[in-house]
Amino acid sequence: MKSIFKIFPLVALLGLTSCSEDELRTYDSLQAKDAVESVNDPFLLASIIKKTSMFYQKMGYENRRLPSAVQHMGSNYQSSDNFYAGFKTPITDMYDAMEILKLVDGSIGLANERNSKTHKGIFTVFRVLLFSYMTDFYGDVYYSEALKAREGILYPKYDKQGDIYAGLLKELDEASAWIADGNEPISSDYDLMFAGDKVKWQKFANSLKIRLLMRASAKMSDAGTKMAALVNAPLFTEATDNASISFVGTLGSTNLNGWAGGPINWGSIDEFDKRRPSKTLVDKLTELKDPRMKVWFAPVERPWTSDKKLDGVSFTTTDKNGYTYTSTWEYIDRSKKEIAALATPDILLDSNKVYVGFVAGMQSDWKNGNAHYNTADGGVVGNFKVSKFSKLFRENKHALLKAMVMQSDEIQFILAEAAAKGLITGNADVYYRKGITNSMTRWGVPAAEITEYLAQASVALPADKAGQLAKIADQKWLGLFMVSSEAYLDLRRTKLPNIFKNGRLSGYDFPLRYRYPGNELGQNKVAYDLGLSTLVPANRDEEGSKIWLLQ
Repeated sequence: MKSIFKIFPLVALLGLTSCSEDELRTYDSLQAKDAVESVNDPFLLASIIKKTSMFYQKMGYENRRLPSAVQHMGSNYQSSDNFYAGFKTPITDMYDAMEILKLVDGSIGLANERNSKTHKGIFTVFRVLLFSYMTDFYGDVYYSEALKAREGILYPKYDKQGDIYAGLLKELDEASAWIADGNEPISSDYDLMFAGDKVKWQKFANSLKIRLLMRASAKMSDAGTKMAALVNAPLFTEATDNASISFVGTLGSTNLNGWAGGPINWGSIDEFDKRRPSKTLVDKLTELKDPRMKVWFAPVERPWTSDKKLDGVSFTTTDKNGYTYTSTWEYIDRSKKEIAALATPDILLDSNKVYVGFVAGMQSDWKNGNAHYNTADGGVVGNFKVSKFSKLFRENKHALLKAMVMQSDEIQFILAEAAAKGLITGNADVYYRKGITNSMTRWGVPAAEITEYLAQASVALPADKAGQLAKIADQKWLGLFMVSSEAYLDLRRTKLPNIFKNGRLSGYDFPLRYRYPGNELGQNKVAYDLGLSTLVPANRDEEGSKIWLLQ
């Protein structure tokens, strides 16, 4: 893989702000020129899979902006992500996606020259995935003129989002046909995602189309018809049908070989301890008696108790993956002034509980951390009154840790929603239960516990449509844990689960998009201005402006 990274160096566009406009765009052209001529399809496939998977994984856990926005995660130390502040500044993820797209488009060109239809189809799936990411988060972006600097287009126009979606869906149809028609083998060694299984690539292409059709279903009158045509096509259906890669877990030329929270990436435990589960998530798992909680989170180190007899009593918990934790109860003794000062209903939120999350919208203030007062012993990062993430997420690699792009439970929940809305025929409950089963299986929950979970009245789908959609959204939101980009886009689209004013978020508005990178204003202003003109309200590059999908 060293040759891949040598041939395709990633250069951040923000580092080129001192260049002239022509230098910026010409550099893009030169970087891509002749880059893939000496590399074969398997090498290119491996590099694209790895770069794309790690791009999505970074959003899922390492970068706190999206996990915090969807209330899967909270930060207990110096982070404004708890109340969406990261959305108020220009986000450069569009450029990160474009860096990978340079490689993708070069690979498609090479596949064309070699008549490698299967690989051309696979590369096109990644092209659609990355362009859909850009338009879903920003709105209008360059698409039809993107990556055409060698043709003299240094300042590509922004296409309207509706046109982009039409183009992406067409590309997916073409990709599926190319994958089906291609005769060349897919290397099981270099196919890091599906080990050379052509059918799974077909499933990925069709599943991505299902995702995009549901996302645009409010804007496309024929979305249901197009979804119905795919129901019997190859789709992600089983728990092993996931677009993801495993981690090697050893330090090589790049730390991308290891899970984001492991020692390879973070030598200090402090950075790991800053990330805590959200109270919204912990409370929902508690309500549903969900076995995934004991996989994802650690018991509180010093949980509060209202039972004086338990004060100082320790107990040990060993989770399903063999990780052991020791907890010691602490009595809420209001005769101690340091406890009395914080043991108020608006600060001490959770007592007599072993699993506790950080309240949504928490400021950078340790008092919000469930009345954690003992800052002398462990400091703010070492909050003892709120759960940490499981030790699982401190590993460099583990069978349960994946760089996840799309999983089968997401697709089953989309089909459940489509059936509940009448967009497709089929039993919403069957898809719903399959989605839950696949998610729990993916996290190592035994079959017997899954059966017990599904038997609960609190999990069953109600008879009414609104109730069904709420239950489906709850379980999809849970299933998208660590796939924060999709969790955000789904929460934004459905407004379910209704968590927007939880905790201390009553004074904040949920962000609806990313602001364009600052370089676009300086380097591609004509296109930038046109992109702003289609927002509602128009000409306001703000996180609260509505893109076409939301208008």
